[in-house]
Amino acid sequence: MLGKERILYLLDCLEKNNILKVKEIASELNISEATIRRDLSELEKQNKLKRIHGGAVKIDTNQILSEQREVRMQDRFRIHYEEKRKICDKACSIVQEGECIFLDGGTSIVPMIDKLQNLNIRIVTHNHLIVSKLKNPKAQIIVIGGDYISKYTMSAGALAINTLSQFQFDRCFIGCAGVDVDENCSYTAEAETREMKNVAMKNAKHSYLLIDSSKVGVKGFCKFKMLDCFDKIYCDKKDNNLEYPDNFEWV
Repeated sequence: MLGKERILYLLDCLEKNNILKVKEIASELNISEATIRRDLSELEKQNKLKRIHGGAVKIDTNQILSEQREVRMQDRFRIHYEEKRKICDKACSIVQEGECIFLDGGTSIVPMIDKLQNLNIRIVTHNHLIVSKLKNPKAQIIVIGGDYISKYTMSAGALAINTLSQFQFDRCFIGCAGVDVDENCSYTAEAETREMKNVAMKNAKHSYLLIDSSKVGVKGFCKFKMLDCFDKIYCDKKDNNLEYPDNFEWV
C-alpha cells in the first residue's frame, strides 16, 4: 500500500472507530509497526489525531478551537503590553483597602489583577482572562456568570447583566475598542458587552477608562459613553495635535 493510501486508510479507520492501535493496523496492512508510528507522528503534526501509548485517538475539535481562541487572546494581550501595564499600575494606585471594584472585560484591564489580588478588597468581574491570572488572592473574587463569549473570553447576556446589577461599586475600571477625542465619544466592538459596562458604571461611585494610545482616533461598532462621563481616562502617550478633555491623565 502506498504512503498516501495508507494515510487515508488510517484516517478512515480513525473516523469509524475513534481509536487506532499500532499492532492491529500493522497486522492488517502487513507492514512494520515503525512505519505506522511514523505515519501517526506526521498526522499528529497536522492536528489530524492525538497519539497515545500504543496508537492514536481522534482529536477533540472543540479542544482545538478553544486552544486557538486562547492563543488569539494571548496574542492580543501581548500587543502594547508594556503600555497596558503602566496604565494599569497607575489605575491600581487609587484603589483603597476595603473597597469593592469592578474590572471590565478585554485585555487592557487584565494587568491590574497582578497588584489588586493582594489587597483586602472585593473584585467583581466577568473577565475570564483575569480569573486565569489569580494566584492565592487575598482579595475576594466574585466572578459573574452568564453566556460565555469565547471571542472575548468573558461572560455577558441577560443572566450576567442581572447578576451584575445587584452590586454597588466604589470604582469601576472600563476598557473600550476606541475613542474619538474630537467627538468626545468612546466605542465598543459590539452591543452585548456594552450593556455590562453601562450597568457597572451606573452602580459605581467612580468610573475610569483605561486605553493605550493606539485606541485614540479609533471608532468601534457601537457608541458607548461620552468621554466626560469618566472621572479619569488613563492613557500612555499624548498626541500634541489633539485637544484632549481635562479628565485625561498620562502615565
